[in-house]
Amino acid sequence: MSNTSPSTLVKPMPVSLEQAKALSDEVRLFILDLLSHKPMSIGEIAEELKKRGMFKNINTVRYHIQVLKEAGLISLVATEEVKGGVLKYYASAYKVYSYQKPPDIEERLQPLARAMEPVLVSLLKDLIEDQKHRIAQIAKSLKPCTYCVTKHFAEYVLLEASRLAIARALQNTEIRRLLYQIEQEVSELEEKETGHARH
Repeated sequence: MSNTSPSTLVKPMPVSLEQAKALSDEVRLFILDLLSHKPMSIGEIAEELKKRGMFKNINTVRYHIQVLKEAGLISLVATEEVKGGVLKYYASAYKVYSYQKPPDIEERLQPLARAMEPVLVSLLKDLIEDQKHRIAQIAKSLKPCTYCVTKHFAEYVLLEASRLAIARALQNTEIRRLLYQIEQEVSELEEKETGHARH
């Protein structure tokens, strides 16, 4: 087991240059969050932005949609014939987790991370030994970043595969039931804190 401290641990963040550009704008982050819930047209997105105090015209929203689409973060999922043209609906390929984190979040996550680490190490060792040729083939297909010093292609392949696996696991009925129970507990704790604050 690794004994790296939270302050020195370099956490992986796989991201392409296109995704980095797309995620650098708060309006695009909000659009991505909207589209992770349901497909929407550009007009519907503009209306939702307006409700949140973000007054953007259709052309500006269209530009943001294009940036997100080119980065592979959203895709065109449906079209509808309307008077005078075609209405396009977009959906997010990613779920956005955007929170205000408490300053001690890293410290509080450590017990969970330590509990998961031995299981993940064992799983990754078996996976690498069993799938090393497939990992190498996929890693070989990646193009190096012009500005990057190191090329962690095999790590990237494992991280992306892990992310896909976790996304699928989170859709599992039993996992969703357990997560719902946790969300209920969170709501109860918030209600208790609100009640104490009133008194």
